[in-house]
Amino acid sequence: MIRHVAIEKLWGQYEMDWHPHPDVNILAGVNGSGKSTLLKILDTALSGGNNLSLRLPHLRALRITGAQIEINVTPEGSGYWKNECGCDFIGTFDEITYEKKALSRELSPLAAYLDALTFDTQRPSLNNYRLKATENPAAGRRISDRLQQWIETVNSFFSIMQKTFAIQGSDVFFKQANGEKLALHLLSAGEKQLLIILINALTQDEKPFILLMDEPEISLDIDWQYKLVDTIRKINPSCQLIIATHSPAIFGDGWNDKLFFMDELLKK
Repeated sequence: MIRHVAIEKLWGQYEMDWHPHPDVNILAGVNGSGKSTLLKILDTALSGGNNLSLRLPHLRALRITGAQIEINVTPEGSGYWKNECGCDFIGTFDEITYEKKALSRELSPLAAYLDALTFDTQRPSLNNYRLKATENPAAGRRISDRLQQWIETVNSFFSIMQKTFAIQGSDVFFKQANGEKLALHLLSAGEKQLLIILINALTQDEKPFILLMDEPEISLDIDWQYKLVDTIRKINPSCQLIIATHSPAIFGDGWNDKLFFMDELLKK
C-alpha cells in the first residue's frame, strides 16, 4: 500500500507531501486541478519500467513509499524502483485503449477491455481466475465460494434491469427476463464500466492491491455510484482505492473523511 507520495515541481511550480489512507482515498477538485495527472503519475511510477524519469517529464522528482513499495525518481534521471504490490488503472470509459489481438472490429474499446478482463489468458481475467479452482485443489473451495459471492453481488446491481449473470462452460453472458442470452458486448456503456470494475476487484484475489480509478461514475447509475466503494472494499478488503471524481455520490456513504481536495494537496 502507498503510505507517502512526495512530488517536487509538478508543472514546474507545485510541491506535494501526501499521506494516503490505507483503504480509500477520494480526490476532488475542479477540472484541471491535477486529479487525473496525479493518477497517471502514480500509474506510471507503480508500473515501473526503464527510463522512468523520461516518462514523467512534468515533474522534477518523485518519491513513493509504503508496504512493499520504494520508488525514487531523481532530477538526474537515476533512482530506485521497487513495487511488489499489485496495481491497476481504470480510466474513464472513453479513454480505454486496450486492444486484444484478433479481436472483432465490431467491438468498441470499452467492450474490448471487458472482453479481455473476461476471457484473456495472458492477463488476470475472470476465466483465468475460474481455472485456479481446478488447477489448485487446495484453493478450489475458497475460489468457488468467492466466485459465487461475486456473482450474487453482480446480480444485486443488475436485478433492477432483470438481468442475471451466468457462466456456462467457457461462455459468459447475462440471462434476460425472457430467458434470452445477452452477450457482454451488448451491455450498455454503464453496465460494461461497472462489470470491468467488479471483475478487476475479484481477480485481485483479496491480496494487497492498489486500484486507481479516474471518474468511475461516468455512465453509472446514481445508486451504483453510491454503492461502488463499499462493494469494491467488500470484494477485496486489502485493496487501496485512489479515486478521482466529481460525484458526491461516490463519497456519500461514510467516506467523507477520506476526501482530499487537490488545491490543498498541491502547494506552491
